[in-house]
Amino acid sequence: DAAAEAAAAQDGGDEAGARDAAGARDAAVPRASLEAPAVIDLPFVTAGQGGSQVTVLLRNGGDADAVGPGGGDLVFTLAGPSTLAVTSAPASVPPGGSAGLSLSYAGAEQGEIARATLTIASAAGVQTVPVFAVAGDPGLGPAAWEAVTGPGGVTCGAGLTVALPAAPFPDDGAPWTDDHVRIFVPEGYRDLDAQDLVVHFHGFGGILADTLAAHRYQEHLYASGANAILIVPQGPYNASSGNFGKLMTAGGLAALVDEVLMVLYRDGRLTRPAVGEVVLTSHSGGYQAVATNLGIPQPFTIAQVGLFDSLYGYASVYRDFVTGGGRLRSNYTSGGGTLDDNQALAAELQGLGVAVATEATQAALRDAPAVISFADTTHGGSTRLMGAYGEQLRFGLRHHRRGPRIELRQALLRGGTAAVAWLAPRDEELEGFQVERSSDGVVWTAAATAPASASGASFPCAAGARIRVVPLLAGLPAEDAQPSDTYRMDPDGTVLVVDGFDRILDGSFGGLAHDFAAVVGEAAGGVATVHHRAVTDDGFDLTPYRAVLWLAGDQSTDDRTFTPAAQTAVRAAVAAGGGLVVAGSEVAYDLDTGGHGLAFLTEVLGARLAADDAGAYTVAGAGPLAALGTFTYGGATAPYVEDYPDALAAQTGAQVLLRYSTGTAAAVGVPHQAALVGFPLEVVDDPARLGAFVTALLAFVGP
Repeated sequence: DAAAEAAAAQDGGDEAGARDAAGARDAAVPRASLEAPAVIDLPFVTAGQGGSQVTVLLRNGGDADAVGPGGGDLVFTLAGPSTLAVTSAPASVPPGGSAGLSLSYAGAEQGEIARATLTIASAAGVQTVPVFAVAGDPGLGPAAWEAVTGPGGVTCGAGLTVALPAAPFPDDGAPWTDDHVRIFVPEGYRDLDAQDLVVHFHGFGGILADTLAAHRYQEHLYASGANAILIVPQGPYNASSGNFGKLMTAGGLAALVDEVLMVLYRDGRLTRPAVGEVVLTSHSGGYQAVATNLGIPQPFTIAQVGLFDSLYGYASVYRDFVTGGGRLRSNYTSGGGTLDDNQALAAELQGLGVAVATEATQAALRDAPAVISFADTTHGGSTRLMGAYGEQLRFGLRHHRRGPRIELRQALLRGGTAAVAWLAPRDEELEGFQVERSSDGVVWTAAATAPASASGASFPCAAGARIRVVPLLAGLPAEDAQPSDTYRMDPDGTVLVVDGFDRILDGSFGGLAHDFAAVVGEAAGGVATVHHRAVTDDGFDLTPYRAVLWLAGDQSTDDRTFTPAAQTAVRAAVAAGGGLVVAGSEVAYDLDTGGHGLAFLTEVLGARLAADDAGAYTVAGAGPLAALGTFTYGGATAPYVEDYPDALAAQTGAQVLLRYSTGTAAAVGVPHQAALVGFPLEVVDDPARLGAFVTALLAFVGP
C-alpha cells in the first residue's frame, strides 16, 4: 500500500544517506598513493667491463606518508640474479613528495640479459616492477640507425645493419664470413612488456641489402600495423645454399635474439629486453633454417611460420608444428617447385582434422590454423602479391602499434539506420571499437561503440556522413589509435562506391588509411561504400545499385586491380543493367600488359592500354563529355603524386570521353555500360571539377 511504499522509500533514503556519509568519512581519511616506475632499466654495460647503477624516484601522490605494512618501513624485495641488488631504499615517502630508490648491477663476464622482479610492500598494498640490466657482448657492432621511408616520403621506421657475434657466419667449416644482421623497428613501435619478433630467412643467392630492397620486408611490417621487430640475418652470401650456420644449431637462434635485444636496449629503442611471440618466415630456400629451429627447443614461443614459395621439404616438421598449436601460412606458385609439397601437406593436415584454408583471405589469415594457398605470381612475387608478407603479419600477430589496422568493409544507410561492418586483426589489448561519423572529415563524433568481438554496428542516422572505425585499446589514448579508411554513406544511396585501393608498399601513396572513397563519394552524391573484399570475400551484391564506382587508385599488377572474382561480380552487375565507372592509374596496364584480364578490359570497359605513362596532367572533355572543358589533376593539393597515368585506346563500340593535353585518351567508355579513367579520381585538383566529372561519367554509363 501507499504507506508501505513510503516507508520503503524512507528506508532507501536512509541507506543512501548512510553510504554517502561513509564515503565522505573515507574521503576525509588521509591516504598514501605510492607510484613506482613501470619498469626499471639499468644502464647498458659491456660484458667484462664492470656494472652500472640507477636511482629512480618513488612518488607519493596521496596526502599521507607512504609507509610499510603495519606502519613500519617500506619493504623492498628483489627476486632475480645476485648480480642485481637494491643498494638504497627509503623507509617512507612523504605526502606529495618523492624519494630515491637505488639499484645496482654487478655486470657479467659474458653477454647476458639480467631480469628481476622488484616487489614493493606498503600499507596500501603490494606492487611489482620488472627490472632489467644488460651486459652486451663486446663484439656487438656500432649503431648506424637510418630512416626507412616509403611512398610519398612516409617514414616506415628505422633500420640498422649491424655485425653480431651470433650471426649465422662466420661458422666453422663454412666459406661465408659476412656477420651482418638487419634489425628494423617500425614507426610508432610501442615498448610493451615483451617484444614480438619476426625472424626472416632469405633464399638462395641472398645478399642482405638486395633481399630487403627486392622484397620490402621492412615496408611490409610497417604496412601490417603490427607491433613487432624484424630481424633478417645474412645467410650464405649469394650462394645456392640453405645453410644458416650457427642458426642451425641448438641455442643459435636464441643467442641471436638476445643480441638483437641487447642492441635495441643499448641504443634506447626499448627498455624491456624480453621476448614475446616469435614468427619465423622464409622465402625459397630459407625453409631449411625454419624447419631446423622448429625442431630445436627454444626459450620462447614460435607462434607462427610463414613460408613464401618455400616448402621444399620437412613437411612432417611443419605438420607437427600445426598439430601442436602453431599457425602456418604457406603459399606456392606454379613455377616455384613447391606446389606438390604444399598440396600434399594440406591434404595430410585435412586428413588429421585440421581446418586448412586454401585461399589467403584476411579472415583465414586471422582465424585458420593453416593457410596453404596458391599465389598466381612469380617465385619472387610470392612475398608481394596483394601484400602477402605484410598481411600474414597484420592478421597473425597479436599486438599492434596503434591498435589493429581495421579493414572497413561497408558503410550503408538505409531507412534511417546505418549498417557499418569491418574486419579487424586480433589484438590482446583490444577493448572494443568506436564507430565515428563526420560531416567534413575534420571533426569526428562517436556514433556507436562495439565490443572487441564485434565485426559491425548499426545505429540510427538521419543524414549522410563520413564514417570510420577506431580501435579502443587499454593504455593507448584514443587520439593515438589507428583509424580505418574513411567511407561515405548517404540515405538510400543508389550509387555504390567500391574502395579498391590497398597499395601501400611501392606506389605513390604510403599511408595506412585514406579517405579517397569518401571524397569521391561526396562528388558522386547519394552513395553507399564497400571495400572490394566485401565483394569478393563476403559476397556483397552489386546488382541492386544503378551504378558502381570502382576506385582502383594506384593499384597495380602486384596488387591486382581486378581479381578474377571481382571481374565475375562486376560482369554480373553490368549484365543486370547497372552502370560501371572504373578509375585508376594502372588498371589498363595490369589487365592488358600484366595479362590479368584483357577480355574484361576490352569487353566490359571498351579499352586497351595505349601507353603506361601518359606524361600529362591536364585533361579536357571529349565526345559526349566535351562540355567538361579543361581541368588538371595531380597538383600540389593532391593527396599523392600520380607518376604513371595510363593512356588509353578506345575499342570498337567505345568512345573517347577525356583526352590528355598530349592528345591520347584519358578516359574511354561504352555508352550505357561502363567507363574507364586512366588516373585516380581522388587526385583531381578542383573539387568542383571532380563533382562535374563524376556526375558526367555516371550519366554516360546510366540507362
